[in-house]
Amino acid sequence: MKRLLSVLPLLLISAALAQNVIISPQAIIINPIPAFSVEVFVDRDPSGSHTPSYEIGEQIRIGVRVGEDAFVYLFNVRADNQIVQFFPNRIDSDNYVRAGRTLWVPPDGARYRLTIGGPEGLNRVIAVASKRQLATHELANFEGGGVLAESRLSQDDFARTLAIIVEPLPQQDWVTDTALFVVGQPAPPVVFGTIAVRSSPSGANVFINDRFAGTTPLSHSIAAGRHEVRIELAGHQTFRETVTLRGGETVRVSASLSPLRRTGTVSFTSRPANAEVYVDGRFIGTTPTGAITLDEGTYQAHFVRRGFSDTFVQFTVRAGTTQTVEATLRTLTGSLLIQANVGGARVFINGTEYGSIPSGSGRLTISDLPAGRHELTVIAPGFRTFVREFDITSGQTTEIRVRQERR
Repeated sequence: MKRLLSVLPLLLISAALAQNVIISPQAIIINPIPAFSVEVFVDRDPSGSHTPSYEIGEQIRIGVRVGEDAFVYLFNVRADNQIVQFFPNRIDSDNYVRAGRTLWVPPDGARYRLTIGGPEGLNRVIAVASKRQLATHELANFEGGGVLAESRLSQDDFARTLAIIVEPLPQQDWVTDTALFVVGQPAPPVVFGTIAVRSSPSGANVFINDRFAGTTPLSHSIAAGRHEVRIELAGHQTFRETVTLRGGETVRVSASLSPLRRTGTVSFTSRPANAEVYVDGRFIGTTPTGAITLDEGTYQAHFVRRGFSDTFVQFTVRAGTTQTVEATLRTLTGSLLIQANVGGARVFINGTEYGSIPSGSGRLTISDLPAGRHELTVIAPGFRTFVREFDITSGQTTEIRVRQERR
């Protein structure tokens, strides 16, 4: 025997959320940067763009589609603001929906049906789609053997709790949608509509009537009427459009933002020359460079040359100006201490003679050798030639003992 379930209207939210979630005036949470889509609609309006009416006692079915495979949760908030999770439920618990497939709740042949209950007024159905399962028991729970999970939360508390649940998820892993219907006849006028804003590139700030609404892409619920939409993105021209919104309708605003480049030119030099130059991690060239065009802003130049310490120079580019950024590189050096047994032996490093071993102490110190690998050669008449590679570390002294035997 089929069970009768009363459909409760869906939830809305009004607070600021941690992971850039947008809250509409009716308290509906919106992901401003969704990577996939979810559509929810009632059986009398598969387009999801109108607000159909149902009489108390009539049956209703809810349809949902997702752009990618996802777990779907359906909530209902009725005219008296009571909230219920009607899918998944105790009878129909499999809420994994495949991309492109339309899921009807209840499905064909289900052991239950959804029947419209009071009070009369505007009802909302909220769909939450997530690539991971959500712990919705904090939103609504099954008590007393009921088929549906009921919520004891107010709309604002429900919104805040749902925001906490989705906050750990990557922004591209969840999305919401809302459908509206009216219980009772005649249908009262719907006072809210939706402004859907898209921009290329995305991530632009959206202002509606000079109030910040979120970042593109954005779906923003607002009272019906005339509204001024302004879209701003750093480095781009501002876009403006006036829209007239009717209750229950969606007005779409699409903006192609033109770049507004403010540039200056910079040349890079160094002492000594032939240093590689990187600006904010991007290779520019080898000093001295020609004139490089950069957008207005503050940058960091990184000069690199083997045997010299890395040098960083911060500089600011202003539109229409030309400047030279110069760096003085400091040589990385260390010392070599030679302890030898043959006085007067001649000492060569990398083929260059650096002196001879003192006959008394047998110790010779050579300073200011560039950091890196070198070759030491010690020559003395009647003794075997000594050859060894060694490493010099900046700021340190390397010690080598030289033992030469007679031939």
